[in-house]
Amino acid sequence: MAFTLANIFKPRPPQQPITPAAVPATQPNAVPTPPQAIAPIQPQASIPPASPAPAQPSTPTPPPAAAQPSVPAKPAPNTAEKKGHEGEKALNAWFQQHKLAYVGICQNKNSFATLFHGTAKRPDFLLLLPSLGMIAIDAKNYTPSRGELTLSLEEELKKALTFERLFRLPLWYAYCDKGNMGQNWYWISALKALEVGEVRDGSNGQFLAIKMEHFETIANPKDLAKLYTHTLPSLEKVAAGV
Repeated sequence: MAFTLANIFKPRPPQQPITPAAVPATQPNAVPTPPQAIAPIQPQASIPPASPAPAQPSTPTPPPAAAQPSVPAKPAPNTAEKKGHEGEKALNAWFQQHKLAYVGICQNKNSFATLFHGTAKRPDFLLLLPSLGMIAIDAKNYTPSRGELTLSLEEELKKALTFERLFRLPLWYAYCDKGNMGQNWYWISALKALEVGEVRDGSNGQFLAIKMEHFETIANPKDLAKLYTHTLPSLEKVAAGV
């Protein structure tokens, strides 16, 4: 086949231009996404079996509390004791009202010698009279009945006389006049009560019934002068003893 120059230099058909692939436009101010780090796979550790929890020591049961010895309750004062305390308070107030020289005696048994326990009378007050001297007084809170006041023979009179012999002090009984709110008092000496009182038998033993006419009515300090003339009709009962 003969080749000519025209065949050799035969023009080729024009090539189509190659269009480049579209590149995505870069977004303004876009933060590039960092590559995600791939965490290495850790081998699973063998989980040891759970050990049993240690047993809690049992709390010992406390022994029952020892019963505390009960404190014996103080016996309530009976009616006679209560009335006696009221009489003492009233006479103490009367002494203070009239500014008399007196001393109140504590009635606690522990404050007295054993000779007073059941043998001698414990008075409630000691009263100083300028001309008569010191006298002992026992307050009473009895109500007159049929014109008489009473006094226990065994518990009062005998113990009162024992007190007089031991301490050489005359003992007087002062009965509160409730009708005058404790302003009037009926006084009588233990010796005269023994002389003029009538012995009678009662449910609590023998007692003396003393008529009101034998008492001295004391309403103010001036009336205490009556004690100077408070004489005994006779000494027969006193000399004979009771």
